[in-house]
Amino acid sequence: MGARIVRSGRAGEAAFHAVLLAGGSGTRFWPLSRARRPKQFLRLTGGASLLSATWRRVRALAPASRAWAVAPKALASAVRRELPELLAGRLVVEPAPKDTAPAIVLACAVVARESSPEDVVGLFPADHVIRDAPGFRRAIRVAVQEAARGSLVCLGVPPDRPATGFGYIKCQRIPRGVEAAVVERFVEKPSEAKARRYLSSGRYLWNAGIFVWQAGRFLEEVGRVAPRVLGAVTEYLDGKRAAWDRAPRISVDYAVLERASGVRVVPLRAGWDDVGSWEAVQRLGRKGGAAERRVLPLDSPGSVVFGDGTGRFVALVGLPGVVVVDTSDALLVMARDRSEDVKRVVSEIRALGRDDIL
Repeated sequence: MGARIVRSGRAGEAAFHAVLLAGGSGTRFWPLSRARRPKQFLRLTGGASLLSATWRRVRALAPASRAWAVAPKALASAVRRELPELLAGRLVVEPAPKDTAPAIVLACAVVARESSPEDVVGLFPADHVIRDAPGFRRAIRVAVQEAARGSLVCLGVPPDRPATGFGYIKCQRIPRGVEAAVVERFVEKPSEAKARRYLSSGRYLWNAGIFVWQAGRFLEEVGRVAPRVLGAVTEYLDGKRAAWDRAPRISVDYAVLERASGVRVVPLRAGWDDVGSWEAVQRLGRKGGAAERRVLPLDSPGSVVFGDGTGRFVALVGLPGVVVVDTSDALLVMARDRSEDVKRVVSEIRALGRDDIL
């Protein structure tokens, strides 16, 4: 599994815990993804699912006893099936999805209670691609060292194009090596014009959604800037199950990081991609799905064709730059540059009362 990158967690030492964020709504990759099978369960890049690949990556950082996953109740069984090595008691279950802030606060609170508030927690979305594992470990090592000094650390990816589908982190400067920089502000998904300015400035990183901090230090900051979130989670863990309903549905960026003190960013140069759309699958070099021999694209450069293995043969002729996703009960055909609109498709389907295909 490879050498661990942090201390062992013996008595008197802070240990490192790796937490997979395994929630998701299943909208971006409809119709292949569904509410009970969101993106992290798909094999979009060949081989293992994104969730299993993330698990293998974090197991190089922490032993099984300190490898966790947090997921909503509706996905808990699927997570356990996908991760048979996940130890009993290491799956933190949310009664209902509430976005990343409540989920992350819940995971950190559980680690603080069961281990130590001084322990460092790394939080990893379970649906990303990392091509350079050694580069990933180097960045996490620096983030852990910075977190041990009390910083709340984000990982940011140096941009190579004016992407409009990512959030951005503005810092004083992008470090040339792997070192921490002060975060000036967080910026939501920009227009293309703004993204081009960010790219040329040399001061903006893509927000990778990977975070590292001491459990107790983070919870203290949550209590200061987002007391409603902390209060609801604390009451829930104390046995007041209805308290979870009072937790606001909000991301950790909005709820905490944009108002927190001591926030730092470490550059992640490791071939990261959040695989946020069908267009991203094409960018990663995939041209077909699990049943590649059932897909035949002819004179259709830049197209993405996926089948779900239901037996139907898909042929594409003379249609460059399109996405075709064929499943047993739904067919999606769209221009590749409209792949961000799949969420809109899902909303329209829901408005039609066809939740049966979601």
